Formats: sequence, structure tokens, C-alpha cells
Amino acid sequence: MNEVEIQSKIKQNAKNVGIVLTIGKILVVFVIVLLFLTAALTACIYTVGGPAEFSHWIVSEDVLSSFGVGTSVPAGMDPTTAFIQASAIFLVSATVYLLTFAGMIWAAARIFAEIRESGVPFTQANARSLKHVAICMALLCVVPVIIDSIGWYITGISVTVGYLSIEGLIVAAVLYCLAHIFEYGTLLQKQADETL
Repeated sequence: MNEVEIQSKIKQNAKNVGIVLTIGKILVVFVIVLLFLTAALTACIYTVGGPAEFSHWIVSEDVLSSFGVGTSVPAGMDPTTAFIQASAIFLVSATVYLLTFAGMIWAAARIFAEIRESGVPFTQANARSLKHVAICMALLCVVPVIIDSIGWYITGISVTVGYLSIEGLIVAAVLYCLAHIFEYGTLLQKQADETL
């Protein structure tokens, strides 16, 4: 294969990945909107039914189990209070997680858009974006656990929304190292261009 064919394949693959990442962006926005619509619907049920009916609905439908098997509520706590506090912890954790995930997708999309336009993967912008992807991935591995711990400390309710992902942290570290390799590749590309 010659250089033109390789660049053509790189651009085509970047275009395909760009399409997938665009679908990912749309899905993340959709899930965030759906999450807040669910919270609004729950508030409407509470408003219409009143505290007694809302509490009965939570107990009869075992709604607290929807937060996961690891959800623990302190003994003697009112089901409505427990549900509202667990919902708040879950909403904060899910929102932060989804926004961080969106940041990772947007950074990855920038990488492939740059490759699609220039045909060259080794650029400073791509190295910065790859570092951004690595940092977001590392945050995705630890943020849900931190928010769950803070929520448990404040409310006494443990909502298991995630776990500490060691494998994700390793992948994030590898991506961060690859970003430095991209920076070195950029330097080599610049030197090769200057030599020609």
C-alpha cells in the first residue's frame, strides 16, 4: 500500500468511528433527559398522591430495590425519606457519570474529526484530546464510588451505583501514556516534514 491509500483508509475509518461516536453523543443526551424526566415524574406522583400514598407506593412496589441489591436503609427510617435521599444520591451520581462519559465521547470525537480532516493521527490536538479521554475514563472509574460514599456519610443510605474499576484505571493509564506517544509522533512528523 502506498501513502495515499493508507491515508484514505485512515480517513474512512475515522469517518466510521465519528458516526458511532455521534450516535453515542445522542444516546448520552437522551439518557440524561430521561433521567431528569423520571425525577420530575416521581415528584409529580408525590405531589398528586400526597406523602401517605407515596409512602404506600414505595413500600408496596418495593421501589427502593430498584437502586440495587446493595441498597441499605437505616432501621426506623421512613420509606419516603429513604427513597428521596436514595434518589438524590442516585441522580447526582448518574448525572456526574453521564456528563463525564459525554466529555470522554466528545474528546474522542475531536480526535477522529481531526484525523478525518487532516489524515494525520499525530497532532498536538489529538494528543491533548487523548489525555482528556484518559482523564475522563479514570474519573468514570472512581466518581460513582466517591459519590456513594459521600451520600452514605451524609444520609446513612448506601446506594451501590458503581464500583472501583481497577481495570478501567489501568486502561486510562495506558491511554495517558499513548497520548505522550502521540506527542512524540507529532515531533517526529514535524521533523520529517522539515527534512523534506
